[in-house]
Amino acid sequence: MINSKRKELFILLLCLFIGFALRFYTFDKKSLWIDEVHTFNDSRDDFKKQIKFYKENSAYLHPPLFFILTHQFYPFTKPERDLRIIPLIFGTLSVPMIYLLARQFSPLIALPCTLSLTFMTYHISLSQDGRFYSLLMFLGMTGLYFFMRHLVKSKKSYLILVAFFFSILFYTSYSSIPFIVLSQILWFYRPREEAKKPTLSSFLILNGFILLFCLPWILFVVFNYRGETIMDPLHGSPGSFLNIISNVFHDWVPHAPLTVTSGILLVLFPFLFKNKKNAIILLAVFIFLIGGLYFFCKVFHITHFITPRYFINFLPLFFIMLYLSLDAMEVKFGRLKRFLRLTPLFILLLIASNLIILPLYYRSEKQDFRSLVAFLKWNLREGDKIFVQSIAYIPGILHYFRIIPRDRFYNIPYEWKDSGKEIEFKKPFLYENKTYTIYSSNRCCDQYIAEGNRIWIVQGESSAKKFGESTPSVLVGYFDGSFANFRRFPSDASMYLFLWDPKSPKEKGIDMPIE
Repeated sequence: MINSKRKELFILLLCLFIGFALRFYTFDKKSLWIDEVHTFNDSRDDFKKQIKFYKENSAYLHPPLFFILTHQFYPFTKPERDLRIIPLIFGTLSVPMIYLLARQFSPLIALPCTLSLTFMTYHISLSQDGRFYSLLMFLGMTGLYFFMRHLVKSKKSYLILVAFFFSILFYTSYSSIPFIVLSQILWFYRPREEAKKPTLSSFLILNGFILLFCLPWILFVVFNYRGETIMDPLHGSPGSFLNIISNVFHDWVPHAPLTVTSGILLVLFPFLFKNKKNAIILLAVFIFLIGGLYFFCKVFHITHFITPRYFINFLPLFFIMLYLSLDAMEVKFGRLKRFLRLTPLFILLLIASNLIILPLYYRSEKQDFRSLVAFLKWNLREGDKIFVQSIAYIPGILHYFRIIPRDRFYNIPYEWKDSGKEIEFKKPFLYENKTYTIYSSNRCCDQYIAEGNRIWIVQGESSAKKFGESTPSVLVGYFDGSFANFRRFPSDASMYLFLWDPKSPKEKGIDMPIE
């Protein structure tokens, strides 16, 4: 028994070491991508300026805690490192935390869950991303750990810790609200047959403390709200419910064999697990959590697309259900163990699926604005113009030109043209005492070369091939973005740079096929 515990502790420490090494490797080497540029600008303000900003923008999509924590590394002498320190720390700490949480459901699944998270490329990426997702997952696991401890021990002191960590979740991201609410379905979960049933007083204590901890910020937002919209209506769409579920499986259990196997395990879970009520409760949390966040965005008109990143709090429960299902299958078909060990086989399949893409992730970029701007700096001439397919590129380009917004956001003027058929964004900036202008419009690009000026055009992967074939421009640069994390991970956010020079129509570009 003692040797078994020592062996388990050794494997846990080994997972912690490997997990840190995998998350630390190249964590500060990649260019900032667009969301990290927003983190850079959001985190420049100290506490007083943060409060001032939220007084004027109480409907801002994200609460301030992560930005206040990240500000401790200001003035960000190396943003590619400084913005990612907190995600790296909590991404690494999530490895032992999932072990502790999984043990509350079954000691047999603690190490399988830990091994799965250790080698998970998706989680490694979030741990190297200057956003709050790895912090969210750690806080969610810690809150659930104390929640499960209360269900086992019935000690009300655990409820204060649950309320504390759930409240920190709220101050980190509003996307955690459905998780805080719907995870309380676990009040009906019975970790052990002999465990006492939760009382109404326990429910009231937990939610009373959550409300107490969150009330100051809720009142602050309510009293300063002046009818602002939560999101720009031009921003996008949440996507369909089925697409969101499909993206969750695509990101968390990559490649068809693993995806299909995981789906089958979840479907069979209520039929295989001995305590069917517990199985249905865990599945209900999964389904209602995704549906809850989806309808939360619909009700409050949040038009941001929804990605699996916003369900990161559920990832530990997802692994827990998979391994509980596997464990139940091995118990039900005990004779199968003589020939086939299902849990080790599934762990190998999951690790192999992640190790296939992990080397590609390390070699790739999320959005390489740094190299794009370095190329432009070397080749820009006075009078040149820059056109970008999407306005979302503008902050990233300006950041690496060292153009820092006066306030929190870049002010990008726009106007409607041609009786409302065309919208044009125009942002002038100064570089080496010369003025250049970045344009973005739904029409390109003959209106910008009328005076004979050269124009540099940045196109995304989806439109680059068509643009190159339909215009006299030449391809002069490719900037990798093959491991971005938008609706899916990985998403291809690579950028193609074209040059349209009306004075040199026969200029040759690089010979590179555009897929």
